Amino acid sequence: MFTVLQPLAIIFCANLGKQPLADVWALDTAAKPYEWRKLEPEGEGPPPCMYATASARSDGLLLLCGGRDANSVPLASAYGLAKHRDGRWEWAIAPGVSPSPRYQHAAVFVNARLHVSGGALGGGRMVEDLSSVAVLDTAAGVWCDTKSVVTSPRTGRYSADAAGGDAAVELTRRCRHAAAAVGELIFIYGGLRGGVLLDDLLVAEDLAAAETTSAASHAAAASSNVQAGRLPGRFGFADERPRQIITEAVPDGAVVLGNPVAPPINGDMYTDISTENAMLQGSRRLSKGVEYLVEASAAEAEAICATLAAAKARQVNGEVEVPDRDRGAEATPSGKQISTLIKPDSDVSNNSTPAGVRLHHRAVVVAAETSGALGGMVRQLRSINLRMKDDDVPKKVIDHLLKPRGWKPPVRRQFFLDCNELADLCDSAEQIFSSEPSVIQLRAPIKIFGDLHGQFGDLMRLFDEYGSPSTAGDIAYIDYLFLGDYVDRGQHSLETITLLLALKVEYPHNIHLIRGNHEAADINALFGFRIECIERMGERDGIWAWHRINRLFNWLPLAALIEKKIICMHGGIGRSINHVEQIENLQRPITMEAGSVVLMDLLWSDPTENDSVEGLRPNARGPGLVTFGPDRVMEFCNNNDLQLIVRAHECVMDGFERFAQGHLITLFSATNYCGTANNAGAILVLGRDLVVVPKLIHPLPPAISSPEASPERHIEDTWMQELNANRPPTPTRGRPQVTANDRSSLAWI
Repeated sequence: MFTVLQPLAIIFCANLGKQPLADVWALDTAAKPYEWRKLEPEGEGPPPCMYATASARSDGLLLLCGGRDANSVPLASAYGLAKHRDGRWEWAIAPGVSPSPRYQHAAVFVNARLHVSGGALGGGRMVEDLSSVAVLDTAAGVWCDTKSVVTSPRTGRYSADAAGGDAAVELTRRCRHAAAAVGELIFIYGGLRGGVLLDDLLVAEDLAAAETTSAASHAAAASSNVQAGRLPGRFGFADERPRQIITEAVPDGAVVLGNPVAPPINGDMYTDISTENAMLQGSRRLSKGVEYLVEASAAEAEAICATLAAAKARQVNGEVEVPDRDRGAEATPSGKQISTLIKPDSDVSNNSTPAGVRLHHRAVVVAAETSGALGGMVRQLRSINLRMKDDDVPKKVIDHLLKPRGWKPPVRRQFFLDCNELADLCDSAEQIFSSEPSVIQLRAPIKIFGDLHGQFGDLMRLFDEYGSPSTAGDIAYIDYLFLGDYVDRGQHSLETITLLLALKVEYPHNIHLIRGNHEAADINALFGFRIECIERMGERDGIWAWHRINRLFNWLPLAALIEKKIICMHGGIGRSINHVEQIENLQRPITMEAGSVVLMDLLWSDPTENDSVEGLRPNARGPGLVTFGPDRVMEFCNNNDLQLIVRAHECVMDGFERFAQGHLITLFSATNYCGTANNAGAILVLGRDLVVVPKLIHPLPPAISSPEASPERHIEDTWMQELNANRPPTPTRGRPQVTANDRSSLAWI
């Protein structure tokens, strides 16, 4: 973490690879030769951490908050770092209870109030409840969020209903963004939300600081009796202190501070706790350490309350007219000052932007009348939306669907993309797939996913539990491989395939998809995908979308080779595949009808029942298909210098199952397949050391609902249940197999 306290540049906690640090280094930019030196602060400091945020208060206090510790656990603590006049540095724990742990957030000071926004929680999650905006009032020694003063950590998550539709909470749900404060205005730009890189600009005004500054300034000018009675000693304006900034000669290159935000309130505003930054010298006998800051903050809080109350009382009596704070500001009918950069719709009749001032094309405008426990933090925001460009369709999909914790099935079944957007997405993805070989070469670390079959909720649960493919998650550190069967059987095949395609377009070198047997028109016409397209997009658009996506499926890679040691495919090696080159030689685009026996074995074959059944056996899925024994697995691995085969294609009770003494693993990621199997879902996490770790999720209990309470959901469940009843799924591996007369078999199809 890097911050600037003129003339010092200071580096806080960082990491060396995976090892977080707790040291502090400083560079004095006013002293040559330039040299970094390690600081040794006294007191209890923060633990070793990374991704913390630091900000400097105007009086020289540095405040470090949040971060992530050595166990990747987000932190909620805050620490102040102050410098004594004798050169000693000292840590002190900040008062109050933080509403939420976080890292990769932003923090800026407005007066004595530290404004914290956004942040991540790990595993692709972000601070998304009412605590996405929080303030540490160092004068009062308390934390606040958008709800109230915080006395214990918040545990609930953000809910639009619970928050009353407050758009500010959702807009500030981001991480790795930039923040800056100018006067009472806070600017937040960019960042990441759900893996989407943002380019919007949020503007907020701390009205509590603004009102306090204005009221206290006027009270100081209008009533010396109030100041003398309520701000005694060093916290008021002493006779020897001028009411304007004292300008002094400063060294070349040094930064001169402008007018303090609230000079009458913080009586010690001009005196820094460090010798180098002192702007006013005197014979005052004050302790300039942490004890002084605590004492001064307490007195400042008392002074603020007193002067504000006195000013408001005089306003009520008609004795005080609050002046403009500075040139270029306007007074509203309510007496509040609004910068001309932000025009409130309700209080200003002329809404035109002043000459020379242009709002960012994605600017967010802050309404003038605000309220809340933060004393006027962002409460009402309005976004200027532009027409989406064609190349923004993947971002739209990711922003709409990649919600590992907050996704819920749509109340209305209408799909959110139209045909044009779906065509743009398929065109972009097809261009990438056509440039890839039939067998893609991958590196560890990587996560491997089995069959999903339109069970989008399970995909979100896996992302929530074990990390999501977004920059806010773990996409920067690990790749993702999906082994096919994205559609059919489940109720949200459109969400599943469109999100994976959007992720592929957004992260073409990190997201990898290969083909399954259901990525074929003759199969997914019968097992749900075609019906879903028609039901959710209309007959004309639905059939067109189904055809377009199936043309894309013909371009999907057919296998993946990880570190030249592990081969991943959908089905198996069957009777025909003896060398990887046979798969590499398959030319795409390729349809199932035009494919050879190699393609059929690759997408349809299964291992035998157990390790005791060797050789080749007929496959109950249909004529022409086979099962292969452990001897075939060992032979294939030896021929190709491989150690492991990872395949999907069969439901297994634990989500994964070993075969051939561990040289083959069957992987299945959808839980409770077709609503009847009651199986767990799993993924495999392959580390750099090629150690495979299975990660499981268990089926959820059935939802309590009724057709009367949720008629649309009942209709949705009915048509899919009817389809699965007419065409039962292949039994879970290890259970009795289907016969050739069964309507789920390939022979019947």
